[in-house]
Amino acid sequence: MTNCQKYRNSSFFCFAASLTHFCLSQTPLPDIQNSEFKKSNLAIEVVASILPDAKITRLEGNYELRSHLQSSYDLGINYLKYINKSLRLSTGFHFIVGKRNFFANIPSEDINNWDGRNIIENKELWEAFRIQLLLEKKFSSKTKKEFLIKGGINLRYSGFMIDESIAGFLVYSNTQVVRIFRAELSPRNNGNPWLTFLGGFSKSVLLNNQNSLSIGLNAEISPTYFIKGSYEITVPNKPITTGTYKINGAGLGLSVQYSFRSKK
Repeated sequence: MTNCQKYRNSSFFCFAASLTHFCLSQTPLPDIQNSEFKKSNLAIEVVASILPDAKITRLEGNYELRSHLQSSYDLGINYLKYINKSLRLSTGFHFIVGKRNFFANIPSEDINNWDGRNIIENKELWEAFRIQLLLEKKFSSKTKKEFLIKGGINLRYSGFMIDESIAGFLVYSNTQVVRIFRAELSPRNNGNPWLTFLGGFSKSVLLNNQNSLSIGLNAEISPTYFIKGSYEITVPNKPITTGTYKINGAGLGLSVQYSFRSKK
């Protein structure tokens, strides 16, 4: 087991602030009906998200398994279909990579005077696909700047992932190897897809090549815990600690989308 490394999310927020300032200072996107865009466009979208801690429930015992803030990264292609000059439909196919974590501190006197800080620790990637179906509404301010609000659903799937068995060991002074931790996790949601709900807003700017760039914030809510499992902490001569571990993938993300100009 290695020592825990602290998450550093300050660079993420600095990047978000800089990109937001860039977009807000650019020329607003012209009205759709007067632009050279057709009624449909393709776009590439990248989303970087901060996810809450895993939901960890201790069922028995004295030791506490904990989790830090988590993260995910999303890349996909969207198809934008304009219904009218202020309303459009966004569908897309995206691939998501996330990172989960957990750790536990054990008092040194319980483990033969070993340093017990984060002696139990695990960080691992998970993957999923999502198909989105969103409605996006355009609003124009008196300053002729344009903003979009959006809302809709995602269909997620991670059934291609494999179940995980995780174990942690200590070597005592008499060279005896003792297992002090075991966990069984499944990131597959029993092989079933599930729905999440997404809302957000963005600001668009028109680039010199007549393509557009938008930046926004997304909030995603998921009622389904697609990663589920149980754990057991078995320190010799101490009561066994057991509990459950769950992740639903909900989070707050920074979205950057590049939309291509359609040729007439």
